[in-house]
Amino acid sequence: MKLFYNAQFHTLREEDDIIFALLVDDKEYIKETYTQIPKIDNVEKIDLNNSFVYPGFIDTHTHSFEGGLYSLSANLENAVNLDQVFEILSQTKPVSGKIFAFHFDENNVREKRFPIIAELDKIFPDTPLILRRVDGHSCVINSKAAKMIDWENSLPSDFNGYLFKRANGKASNWFHKNLTDDAILQAYHQAANIALQNGHTVVHTMIGDTYSDIKHYNLIKESLHLFPIEFILYPQITDVDIALEIGSPRIGGCVLADGSFGSHTAALLKPYSDKPETSGILYRSNNLWQNFIREAHKNNLQVAIHCIGDAAISQILNCYETVQQEDPKDLKHMLIHNELTSDEMLDRMAKANVSAVMQPMFDRLWAGKNGLYETRLGMKRTSHTNRLASIYKRGILLTGGSDWYITDLNALKGIDAATRIHNEKEQLTPYQAIEIYTKNAAILSGDGNRFGTIEKGKLANFVCLDEEILKSRSIKDIKINSVIVNGKQNLF
Repeated sequence: MKLFYNAQFHTLREEDDIIFALLVDDKEYIKETYTQIPKIDNVEKIDLNNSFVYPGFIDTHTHSFEGGLYSLSANLENAVNLDQVFEILSQTKPVSGKIFAFHFDENNVREKRFPIIAELDKIFPDTPLILRRVDGHSCVINSKAAKMIDWENSLPSDFNGYLFKRANGKASNWFHKNLTDDAILQAYHQAANIALQNGHTVVHTMIGDTYSDIKHYNLIKESLHLFPIEFILYPQITDVDIALEIGSPRIGGCVLADGSFGSHTAALLKPYSDKPETSGILYRSNNLWQNFIREAHKNNLQVAIHCIGDAAISQILNCYETVQQEDPKDLKHMLIHNELTSDEMLDRMAKANVSAVMQPMFDRLWAGKNGLYETRLGMKRTSHTNRLASIYKRGILLTGGSDWYITDLNALKGIDAATRIHNEKEQLTPYQAIEIYTKNAAILSGDGNRFGTIEKGKLANFVCLDEEILKSRSIKDIKINSVIVNGKQNLF
């Protein structure tokens, strides 16, 4: 057994519940907690060096495969012009014979445009290449990739490399699927190590093509014991029979009801402020969603759907309301992202017993004066984005995620952002912000009896910090001393 001591453990059972030592048994579970350091012989004693300890962080929405893969590839986040983009690409090494680039934002480069296919062909004429926009909803490919992908419809004769909507998904899925098992496992190991270093003990991850192909789901399911953190898997498909066949308790993830604000494809009830000729796109029909959600609900599968604009959120919420009225269940179906909402929609969410899986860093990146939200939506609608406090106060299950690779896999950044939402009325308290990355996240996956709080009978999963979150002036900059996963200490 192990005695962890010399620390202030914030259990998250209640806001002021603090202990000062705990005993972990040989099966990795907390055997006992103590309000003072006990005198116990014949145990391994681990000094946590005056750390402030919290339950291990849980990220409830990531694309960990892509995040791990892209972290081994070309990051274009800081490129200020296309020449820099081309220089970074030219130094990038292939993974399984393919070139990956991510975090590109055409608004941040001097030319205010994407590279075109001819420019990419000059660098990689014989190696398939994909360059993905920062939000993941569009991309550019080179000629080699265009020739290798089996398209549903022929590309236009004047194709310049740019893809969005379904063609974007087709291209990215081809790149992600056509990798060796070793490359796939390498990406997940990379993701797990990044998660661990940032204080996570559990990470939810999406796997699938959003239709019926679960891609490498079975490979990862069989390999879960190999990773230093716990992955919770989402078969990112709409085929209920396949989800049942593989024994998953959930289905969906970034199965898209709409697109993104950045690409003007998030579906809105009123037109975009900067492009009034469009209100975005509802990707699928009401009938398709209702049939899918009804079938999943009937089979006790928790559903997760990507919906960003208020029109898309309304579309999916209508379906959730219908199945709950027909057959009430406590499945906590998910609204992923849930960025633009009215009071009336939030009241309906509370009544329908859905959950909101949200990314506080979206506000940090895209809110504020002259930010993406204000440009696309105007000031009034921007005040109705990322309504964390309004959701929390209504008793809706709210959890925090990163949407990694879109934002960093870093719960401290997310907690910090949640306490500093640009609309002050929507800011969470530090304690509430911790809850959405710990206790609430465990409830979402049905694991509240295994982790999410520090208490007797639960897994010994916790993160040790050199500063108390509740009193920090800069939560995102707090240093992580170590992370304990299933009773095993990982030092940094």
